[in-house]
Amino acid sequence: MGRFREFFRGKPINEGGVAIVKTGGNGIFGLAEEDKTQQRSALLSIYKQAYDQVPLVTAIIDVQADQTVQEFFFEGKNKKKLTEWGDKVNLMQFFHRTAKIMLLYGDSFSEAVGNDELKMLDPIWMVVYRKNTGEITGYAQIMNDKHLVLWGTTGDEQTDLKFKKKIRSIDSIIHFKHNVLNSEKYGRSVIHSLIQPINIKLDMENNLRKIIFKYVAPLIWAKVGNDQFPANTDIVDTISSTLRDLSAESEITTSHLVELGVLAFNAKGMDIKTPLEHVEQQIITGGQVPPVLLGRQSSGKADAEVQLRAFGRHIKANQRELKNEFEDQIIVGQGIGSEEDKLVWTQAEEREREIEIDILRGLVTDGILTPQKANDLLPPKFNEKLPEPDPMMGLLNGQEQGEGGVQKPRANQMKADKVKDNPNDPTMKKKGGRRRNKTDKEIPVK
Repeated sequence: MGRFREFFRGKPINEGGVAIVKTGGNGIFGLAEEDKTQQRSALLSIYKQAYDQVPLVTAIIDVQADQTVQEFFFEGKNKKKLTEWGDKVNLMQFFHRTAKIMLLYGDSFSEAVGNDELKMLDPIWMVVYRKNTGEITGYAQIMNDKHLVLWGTTGDEQTDLKFKKKIRSIDSIIHFKHNVLNSEKYGRSVIHSLIQPINIKLDMENNLRKIIFKYVAPLIWAKVGNDQFPANTDIVDTISSTLRDLSAESEITTSHLVELGVLAFNAKGMDIKTPLEHVEQQIITGGQVPPVLLGRQSSGKADAEVQLRAFGRHIKANQRELKNEFEDQIIVGQGIGSEEDKLVWTQAEEREREIEIDILRGLVTDGILTPQKANDLLPPKFNEKLPEPDPMMGLLNGQEQGEGGVQKPRANQMKADKVKDNPNDPTMKKKGGRRRNKTDKEIPVK
């Protein structure tokens, strides 16, 4: 795991509109330059190594990907076509793999092969070329200095000739980016800010065996010889060599000239729990996954509830990234649908789904929405074909029809007080309009 100690300095290349986007500045944890393929591939390999060997990192990536990719459906005039196409290319699996790779590496690349296949490409070997104003000119697959495939152009004719296979158009490449800062052409991995804590954690765990051994096997102090029989150098070296190979379960036999004693454990021990928990907390904080979802003990039910709600908003941000790139680059970019067609994610939690359905039910009960409209707002699996309402008999909950066919609110929703303004109100005097109590009696003047 020594590669986690490798940090690079450099000038990142950013992405913008018509202005020049290449900016200067050195950073301890940055790449020398993003166009240096070997250094970028080395950094992405570190991400892969962390995912494979650090269980905490594995859980952070997997939990976010599993929460991000939920059931989905399409809206728009081509929703039936998109649904059939999604089943054909196994779109759910594509989303899940894309989300996991995007979170791990910061980028996910796929190639659209015809209209029936989305071929995923390893981002470790993918390079993006663009002009200094931010316009993408090409994508390339370079593996260990072997220039394999080029889509578009690198911007230099001599460099283009190095590739074995050249594809003129870049429209078949689909690039998903996560957590893009400013106008950078590459996304940012969830692990990017965790390299140093991961490196410290691995170093501590590598030394854990030695630390545990020192806890278990105490320091042994040997007194060789006495005043009558002083020890010479050879005897002292022999005893030292024997004790050096002594383990906790070993036994040793000595003469009356050697006296063995055990020193206290605390004289050489240390508390490793506090620094290890600190490092792991740094990783959990940077990974943005609540401890309760990582199998860690939570501070309480209320705190766990707050963390889960915040995590739900984070998951929705991940879903928006997938949704926007999918609609722009696949639905519209590949000509499968139009800009009116939209991808809609269902709720990540059952609780949110129940709340939304309960809100719709309340709106229908209060006469704000018709059952037909509420039915259309539900996910497709809840939809059913409802009969068209009768324009005269379909008024909701006994509501009256006003001018222009607009339904009037019900009596309990109207601001007017039906009792107070009732002309038959017994508390209202028939003549003169003066209000009186029913208990009042008129006493004639004699």
